[in-house]
Amino acid sequence: MNKTFPIELSEDLHKRLKHAAVDEDMTLHDWIVRTLTEKVGGNGGPDETSTKRSSNHARRNRNR
Repeated sequence: MNKTFPIELSEDLHKRLKHAAVDEDMTLHDWIVRTLTEKVGGNGGPDETSTKRSSNHARRNRNR
């Protein structure tokens, strides 16, 4: 079962995170999940990360 939680970020931090994700051709969500998984360990299985979203989504959001 997947869980969600809200998180407040400054506009500047959100922008920097988004740029980091786009640089790796990932969605912000997938980049954050991967980064957190790397930090605490895990196998990166489907319960820990969402399915790979289309890279078109990441490219579409580059200019936001």
